[in-house]
Amino acid sequence: MERYAMYLRKSRADLDAEAHGEGETLARHKAALLALAKRLNLTVSEIYQEIVSGETIAARPMMQQLLQEVSEGKWTGVIVMEVERLARGDTMDQGFVSQTFKYSGTKIITPLKIYDPSNEFDEEYFEFGLFMSRREYVTTNRRLQRGRAASAREGKFVGSIAPFGYKRKKIENDKGYTLEIVPEQAEIIKMIFDFYVNGTDVNGEHKRLGFQAIARKLNELKIPPIRHDYWQKESIKDIITNPTYAGMIRWGYRKVKKTVTPQGKKTSRPITLDDNCIIAKGLHEAIIPKDIFDRAQEFLAEQPSPPVGYKSEIKNPLCSLVICAKCGRKMVLRRGTDKKPDYIVCHARSCTVVSTPLYLVEDRVLNILKQWANDYEVISKNMDLQFGANIADYTTVSENLQQELNVLERQQRTIYDLVERGLYTDEEFKKRITEIKQRIENAKNGLKKLGLDREIVERRKKAIEEFAPKVEHILEIYSTRTSAAAKNEILKEVLERVVYDKEKSGALKGCSADDFTLIAYPKLPKL
Repeated sequence: MERYAMYLRKSRADLDAEAHGEGETLARHKAALLALAKRLNLTVSEIYQEIVSGETIAARPMMQQLLQEVSEGKWTGVIVMEVERLARGDTMDQGFVSQTFKYSGTKIITPLKIYDPSNEFDEEYFEFGLFMSRREYVTTNRRLQRGRAASAREGKFVGSIAPFGYKRKKIENDKGYTLEIVPEQAEIIKMIFDFYVNGTDVNGEHKRLGFQAIARKLNELKIPPIRHDYWQKESIKDIITNPTYAGMIRWGYRKVKKTVTPQGKKTSRPITLDDNCIIAKGLHEAIIPKDIFDRAQEFLAEQPSPPVGYKSEIKNPLCSLVICAKCGRKMVLRRGTDKKPDYIVCHARSCTVVSTPLYLVEDRVLNILKQWANDYEVISKNMDLQFGANIADYTTVSENLQQELNVLERQQRTIYDLVERGLYTDEEFKKRITEIKQRIENAKNGLKKLGLDREIVERRKKAIEEFAPKVEHILEIYSTRTSAAAKNEILKEVLERVVYDKEKSGALKGCSADDFTLIAYPKLPKL
């Protein structure tokens, strides 16, 4: 039975047209493609509507799902307004899209042409369309970025989200946007700069406050934060260093940088202070006087620079593994002071889980691994029984489905014989053959899913058989690893996550520092 999917996505030209009052694009495209499907007598089983805009496939979740299903052969064809809607990113994305449709034999139906990937001329035409689309995208994007840079130099705000303390405002009788002060938020910005530059009374002594102290002060005052559920020192630093509050426009400060690694493409946004970073007098009103802002930058420059790579260096062997049982956040390392040991803590201010010295949690994790290794023989026997039962179930159901499929295929042949002998009318034939084909397809899909499920079960059984020797090896070599990063790497080979919970501090009378619970989850293939 032929099945078709529809894919809808806006282009930048569509957004411009909507801005000029031409109506909602996806609704118009959907109506046009449904009319096309009706004219061609195609059954549309699913409609994928991309609600986010992204240059790459990685930024478009609906496209990812569609391509996954295309690669599995789920669709006879995909209905789309233009082939360019499928991939307008770089050549890697375009090649991936092209190969996915080609190897699965999935057709691409557009109002102008139907592309059959098994036809070499259609394949060339399809790839050429993607190539020209990419050229058009690069040209349009270059022109757009130049326009944004020119607007920034004119003092216009070219970002999509206004900084805290402002809101975007359309410039009257001109293109573009500027910023308008939000009074209640502006007062918070003034307070932050005042704390940082002039200071405040702390326990009877007047002191300037740092980023962390300001964040703590704002949280104590119950002032609504920018994001999350509490103020963070990173947010305070971003405010202090943002020249927008002094009436300036900054553009190109953190441009997207793309790199290719063996694991795939990665993007980052490093701080850029070279000639490509634009800082110009803005059209908006300043919240902070220029002299106050400059003094804040002077105080900031006096702070010692952090060591190179201090953020990227892993200092916690349990990094990204220990999860808070109360709020679900990852526990982080805090350095001990005054000869106290390092400890792990949930960094959420609102979370009540209690911290614990790192060495105690690390020892508990290793003891859990030792217990897993010791219990392996019992676990293995239980798993053999469980997997044996699962395989037997899969075999029985598979045999039943195969028998049903054989019966249905015989019935299908009988229907053709009956219609040839004139015992079925055309209407009866269409009804019966459609029903039989649907049941045949369901049976085939069921067999395919059973095969995949059985493969996963067998793969998991193999992983469990290899798991205990791997755990034993890690326990043998763990103490020989001198760096936290190396220890973290080998722990992640066998641990999915470790859920941590602790109610009371060890400093309380009658409580112990190691009075906490850990639930460890092994890294195994999912059933």
